[in-house]
Amino acid sequence: MHILFICPTRARFDLATPASEGLGGIESTNIELCRALVRRGHAVTLLTHTERAVEADGVVNRPLKELRNIRADVAVSSNDPRLLEGLAGDPRTVLWMHNPLPVEKALRRGYVLPILRLAPDAVFVGEVAERAASRLYRFRSRMVIPHGLGEAFRTAPVSDGGSPVFVFASQQQRGLDRTLRAWHESGVYRALGGSLRVYGTAQEDLRPAAARALRLGVSFHSRLTAEQLAQAYRGCRAMLYPGAVDETFCLAAAEAQAMGLPVVTLGIGALAERVRHGIDGLVARDDREFAHFAALLARDDDLWRHLHEGALLQRAALTWDRAAVLWASLLLNQRDAQAPL
Repeated sequence: MHILFICPTRARFDLATPASEGLGGIESTNIELCRALVRRGHAVTLLTHTERAVEADGVVNRPLKELRNIRADVAVSSNDPRLLEGLAGDPRTVLWMHNPLPVEKALRRGYVLPILRLAPDAVFVGEVAERAASRLYRFRSRMVIPHGLGEAFRTAPVSDGGSPVFVFASQQQRGLDRTLRAWHESGVYRALGGSLRVYGTAQEDLRPAAARALRLGVSFHSRLTAEQLAQAYRGCRAMLYPGAVDETFCLAAAEAQAMGLPVVTLGIGALAERVRHGIDGLVARDDREFAHFAALLARDDDLWRHLHEGALLQRAALTWDRAAVLWASLLLNQRDAQAPL
């Protein structure tokens, strides 16, 4: 099959974009899935905001403006159903739901009518996201296919957890101020000299609430490449992250787990399924318990080793080759279902 992936994010990138530029989650997952499907023998074209055509690892990357000129058996659009209308050859259409889509948001962005006209298949990246999507959307089918993890987090040497260093690696509006308060309440810095490293946010860019919650033992680090972040995790103990209602998968938590870092969370949004309490992390019921679990994990080596071993299971479970098998099965089954018996 020829599969067309449409990635209409604002980022201007292509397959030759240097890793040092640190692509976002939607951009990187499009690239990784395209490569994995090519390895399974499919022809794959990826459309992005670029001015040049690039081919790498068997994937053809073309400018998004060429959308109407490309024929494919299946067309997959990330988040935006409008781009699936009027395509050459009338391909099977799939809406890849990376982000939540409340009805009011769909109405505001003009997504509702294309969904109703096309009735595309919907692929969600997690069960929480699928359950939250309105049943008013007339999708042909609804399928949950989790993301895979980049090779940097599946092949790098894992953390030994030898020092009480915790990490936060999400956007600051996704609970950083809450995490900073829990860090202070945990007493890990005062009792053990521990530290909290915040990745992806410069201190001068902090929002007021987070800035007011600053405490000793907290450091801020610019956005890193996947390879740099995997290297940074090697000496860390665990991730602190409450979760966010608008998160559908949370690559950051999965990447930390793949490096052997248990995740301490409040289980908000996708973290309710990303972290299994007592297996690869700890799910707190409130902020007080969130801070208590951080302190417990900093001190208890036996608990840390147990959760560390559980976290490492993500290395084998969340691969892009596994994701490609699920995508190929979904797409091939749809094509075969259209053929006469």
